[in-house]
Amino acid sequence: MLDPFVTLEEAGFSLRQSGGVDRLAGWSPELIAGMDWARVSELARAIASEAGCEVAGLRVMADGAVHFGMIEEPKSAKARRAMVKIVPWNEWGGTPETVQRFAQEVGGARNTRGILIAPGGFSHAALRAAQELRIEAVDATGLDAAVRALRKEKCDFLFVITTAGDFATPSCPVCMKKLQRVEQEAFELPSRLFDMDGLIADIVVCDRLEVAAGCDVTFLHEVKARSISISGHASGDFVCEGPVTLESGGTLSGKVAARSLVVRDGGQLLGQFRILEGELGSFVKPAVRWHWRCPGAATKRECAWVVFEPHE
Repeated sequence: MLDPFVTLEEAGFSLRQSGGVDRLAGWSPELIAGMDWARVSELARAIASEAGCEVAGLRVMADGAVHFGMIEEPKSAKARRAMVKIVPWNEWGGTPETVQRFAQEVGGARNTRGILIAPGGFSHAALRAAQELRIEAVDATGLDAAVRALRKEKCDFLFVITTAGDFATPSCPVCMKKLQRVEQEAFELPSRLFDMDGLIADIVVCDRLEVAAGCDVTFLHEVKARSISISGHASGDFVCEGPVTLESGGTLSGKVAARSLVVRDGGQLLGQFRILEGELGSFVKPAVRWHWRCPGAATKRECAWVVFEPHE
């Protein structure tokens, strides 16, 4: 472990502005946000070690998410555990759902606080969720401030080792080889499941949208989906390429434009509905024409599941 000399808060693991931090050439939030998930992980662990924390081993998930634990002020009476997570590569930014999922993970560990790192930044709704759930939200700006707060020689050393070689191309979480750029003919929209109450301030464009039973979700922006299934309560404006299905107990409030509407016994539409006619423009703007894949996918089964979307 490197010699500790600053606390975690002084090292910049916070969204608060750090006063008096010298600007050193090389580091920037844009540089950090453009790094491979593995390099961001190395940087975060080094900052935690420099802050005097006892850092445990890391766990890498197939989606590029990284988990590691640490003990803050380990040799004092104030010692406490923290769980740190770097969001998956295909998210890279923090949404309310990202924060809520992590809060559930932290809730399973007793007397442990959570630090969520999203280099791509957090939406306003995600920051509100983090504050309510007592999750510390750290973006690329926070990491940049943290590394700049270190001694100059240590800051420069971390810059050299973190940016050595190809530091931007993502690595395969399974075999750690650099991924390769692969052309693709079409871009598949993700499906979205909302299984917790909340106000969704992010723009939602998806394949299948589901609101789970017992959940009350309000969408601030118009939702675009290829199919919609509501088992709980959803409020907002919706445009759907296919059918909207209101399951038993499901209610939908607002304006709905869709190809068809199916209302099960116990379902209810509280708003305006109109049937869409003619061709709809693509929901995907802009269309993504390529993705990252592992070169070892042909020989290693687990690597075949690794598909990363570009961050541009």
